[in-house]
Amino acid sequence: MKQITVITGPQQFASLFNVSRETLERLDLYVELLRKWQKAVNLVAPSTIDEVWHRHVGDSAQIVDILRESDSVKKSGIWLDMGSGAGFPGLVAAIMLSPDFDYQFHLVESNGRKCAFLSDVVRHLHLPVEICNERVEDYACALQGKQFSIISARALASLDGLLTLSEPLFSDETVAYFFKGREVASEIELAEQNWTFVQRQLASCTSTDGCILEVKNLVRRDV
Repeated sequence: MKQITVITGPQQFASLFNVSRETLERLDLYVELLRKWQKAVNLVAPSTIDEVWHRHVGDSAQIVDILRESDSVKKSGIWLDMGSGAGFPGLVAAIMLSPDFDYQFHLVESNGRKCAFLSDVVRHLHLPVEICNERVEDYACALQGKQFSIISARALASLDGLLTLSEPLFSDETVAYFFKGREVASEIELAEQNWTFVQRQLASCTSTDGCILEVKNLVRRDV
């Protein structure tokens, strides 16, 4: 079992994820804006706001470590973050990866007030991010055929639901990263009734029950 590290604040985060001072300052401003907006907009569960560095920023940052260590994932292209909410994991990845990678981030969120928050962060940090205020289904329908390098989602839907949403945007080179909990095995079993795919489960460093599920080569099964 992977050892769990409790991330109590920015300095511990920087030590665990080996980020520069500049990146840490940008993440710290992101968290500051989130705390400010949280007073008026329910961006994250109120019970988790005091643990934001661990529960949200640190949890999301794991995807950056995965990409940095991967030799098979494209380091450029379009990154689609489905149901971005307060920007996890898409905005964290955009802040951490921008200096070294060449992704254009598309954050899709149907809640207008959350999109206003995301836009505020993007404006303050000058990030290569497009905020799309619409339902993922509508976005996918409009951009079907466009090439996406990365698709990500956190706390959005079951695996079968996520595959249904993302399938129109999958190509042979697309890799998806879905944040999952203790029910991941049963979700995979159910999804395999409708889809074939190659998957890899990457243990979380912030939760004993969590993992990041990597999905490639997605194909719908014949009915």
